Amino acid sequence: MSMDAWILGAPLKVLRQEDHPYRETTLATLGRHELGLSRRRSAAGLPACEIFLDGRSIYLPGAAAPDRAWFDLCRELGYEPARHWDWDPALILFQQVLPALAADWHEPPLALDAQGLPEGVLSLASLRQTFAEAVADLRRNSLGPVGAKVAETFEWLPLRAVVFHDDAQLPLDFEGAGACGRVSLWLGIHRDRAVALDGPAPYGRGLRRWVAGGSGDLPPTEAFLRAAGLDPEPPKGFEAAFDAALHRLCHQLEGPLDAYRRTYPVGIPWQRDHHERLLGRTIVDLRLGDPPVLILDDGTEVALENKPLPSWEHGGI
Repeated sequence: MSMDAWILGAPLKVLRQEDHPYRETTLATLGRHELGLSRRRSAAGLPACEIFLDGRSIYLPGAAAPDRAWFDLCRELGYEPARHWDWDPALILFQQVLPALAADWHEPPLALDAQGLPEGVLSLASLRQTFAEAVADLRRNSLGPVGAKVAETFEWLPLRAVVFHDDAQLPLDFEGAGACGRVSLWLGIHRDRAVALDGPAPYGRGLRRWVAGGSGDLPPTEAFLRAAGLDPEPPKGFEAAFDAALHRLCHQLEGPLDAYRRTYPVGIPWQRDHHERLLGRTIVDLRLGDPPVLILDDGTEVALENKPLPSWEHGGI
């Protein structure tokens, strides 16, 4: 596994692999935690696996997501949806950890889908595909130059991250399966120019009323055009067409997003402020430049202020 793509704040170390007549197993450590992988059969009789964390089973064939303990571990080791684009706890486990643990397993290989996931697992990858398909429908149904401009805007703003703004005190939803809190969809090509779609908690069984967020002092439509790298001056009628397209895109995403939300445990604070992100972290590298940048053990980059201090702050007469 390439460590350049590794985003958790601790290394994965494979300790031992065993090949029993009917079951292969692997043991590894991830920071101060122990991981185990054991071959199983799915309900359809296909090659599958069971994953253990600190001696407890966190994934069995057919489950839609790993157990809460894996989500807690990802949060403990620095994973944040808005910062680690294109990843979520399921993708980290099945696209990074699982290949490393099963690297030397014998035939037959595990049965994985086109996204490299066990059958039935819900992940950010499937949501991104759903969003891309909705944008493609938007392009096919776009009318006139204004509609084409709206479609082009979203074509240049793929879905990159989903953030659930959970609060442990929120009541459970009507099925008792999770909190109906606010959700943010982060779109963009570059993380430093990202824009977001915010969906507050729906009332009862109603749909969310999605709102496009601006960037700084920019109105939403101009912020989206700039983030897409397009002319920021919207043509006449663009705002109305943009709002209508936003409604259609998010309406197609509601069902998959709700199913995906139910794979996430309630009450884990996924978005942290700057102070909390730096607290307790260790400096692991320094990148020289103007300004110099400190690299922390969870991948956070901190730019150093290198302006000279006024002479009176140096002390002396």
